[in-house]
Amino acid sequence: MSRAAPSLLRSIPSASRPTLNPLAPINLSRRSIFPAPGSSPRASRPGGNTSSVDPRVLEGLPNFLPKGNVDNVCAWQAGLWERLQAEVRNNPALLPVKQKWESAGLDMTHLLTYAAREPSLSLAFNYASLLLNNSFFLEGLNAGEPVEVPDYFRHLEQKVEAYADGIVGSAWLWLVRSGNNVADVDIVPTFASGTLLVTHRQQRGREALPLFAEPSNPGVSDSSPAAESEADASADASPASPPLNQATASRKLGGARAAETVYPVPIAVLSLHEHAYLGEKYGVWDRKQYARNWWKSLDWRRVK
Repeated sequence: MSRAAPSLLRSIPSASRPTLNPLAPINLSRRSIFPAPGSSPRASRPGGNTSSVDPRVLEGLPNFLPKGNVDNVCAWQAGLWERLQAEVRNNPALLPVKQKWESAGLDMTHLLTYAAREPSLSLAFNYASLLLNNSFFLEGLNAGEPVEVPDYFRHLEQKVEAYADGIVGSAWLWLVRSGNNVADVDIVPTFASGTLLVTHRQQRGREALPLFAEPSNPGVSDSSPAAESEADASADASPASPPLNQATASRKLGGARAAETVYPVPIAVLSLHEHAYLGEKYGVWDRKQYARNWWKSLDWRRVK
């Protein structure tokens, strides 16, 4: 039996073959899930509307959120906008939402209540709800001099910390008004895309401001005239029962009149998502400290 021919690799000059050092650090060209502070150009200069958030917040809050974490929150918001636009543009069932967005601007309350009544539209509901919550999270932060926590809120600080420390996975912690008296306040958690900002087809607890990073161009146009005419009637059709926020449907308050305040009314919210706090300041077991710092960094003048 004749010997096998020399390997092709052996015929290549050694100088042309890279030398691999197993101990050398690996250089990854793809961006990390949690980029280094200040490394996300997109997050440091968010597109669209930024008027609803104090611009100083976007530079980081040393006592609460470093710049890198704020960049992560902004990048997440931008990604949610892109995905919501694509879903509204490409899902024929959302044509009434698309028409309203193009003609009169985004009505997030309409979008959420429209999507909440149809399980097949849950993706649009999730994106919209997370956008609303994340914007409200940033809007409530104080970048100026610390403001003393009002007396009737102080008893809730330990509850905030306990929830943050005990909840497993991502969630939202809401500071809410639970009644007509000034001391009727509480902490309520929601999970996944759950929101308290839209219930009974009304937005509650948030000023009539554009959402953070809302695109100036809707970016949802790409519909056929036939589909548009077909959706005209459905856009004005009333559902058989009042559409509810998917996360709060089990807590429906029956018999409430339009003029009455339906509680709970959200005052501020804390994001318990990993991208919001993991980084140079907080580790995986530091959510209690993260929540404590948030409590001290709220804009209590605005909250009151």
